[in-house]
Amino acid sequence: MSIIYQPSGKALEYSPLACNLVIGCSHGCKYCYCPSIMHTSQNDWRQKVYLRKNIFEQLQKEAERMRGDKREILLSFMTDCYQSEQVAEYTRTALRIFEENNLNVQILTKNGKLASRDFPILKKNGWKFGSTIIFRSEKLREEWEPGAPPIEERISAVKEAHEIGIYTWVSMEPVVDPYESLSIIDELKDYVTFWKVGKINHYPIVEKRIDWKKFLENVESALAGKAFYIKKDLEKYRG
Repeated sequence: MSIIYQPSGKALEYSPLACNLVIGCSHGCKYCYCPSIMHTSQNDWRQKVYLRKNIFEQLQKEAERMRGDKREILLSFMTDCYQSEQVAEYTRTALRIFEENNLNVQILTKNGKLASRDFPILKKNGWKFGSTIIFRSEKLREEWEPGAPPIEERISAVKEAHEIGIYTWVSMEPVVDPYESLSIIDELKDYVTFWKVGKINHYPIVEKRIDWKKFLENVESALAGKAFYIKKDLEKYRG
């Protein structure tokens, strides 16, 4: 199985290529789809985080074969590539391999504090830094993302990256509370190069209580003049 792979379905809206170095994620987000597709429990997915076997040997070979390919490789869809000190070290090793082979990378993480250590690598190579931010409220963050870093750390990292000239993007998906998401836009719209916005899925009670058409209108109004992408599952509510 390839380490660098082409995502399918909704994930392909985010990146043409992706790479997952580890299995499992300590963040324990309620909305995470990975435990179900990996046929494991939420608890095991959160507790049993490990590096994939022979990952760097295989990654080196694949990167050399792809040398110079300008398609973006996203780290990561199925886990957070900066979820811990150890995983952050794995990520840095991968970034060096990508750099040596003139490949193109974009980061997506909730741990801006650890990721910021690699900002010099991102800036040097013109790579992108992204963070998932869907709440302003720490109470909601603790409920939905119990093991993830505080929102303030993510906001600070986005601002820091922007200030040193790194392309920044925010993944605003899944939207659980429209007011919370719009608050993030209001706070970060001058620091984010590109926004990606989608709705929540597989939570029918939450889905039904949100006026998605109105939310879409509010997002586009709040981001007027900014660069953004509305995911297909939210786009269908237009008009």
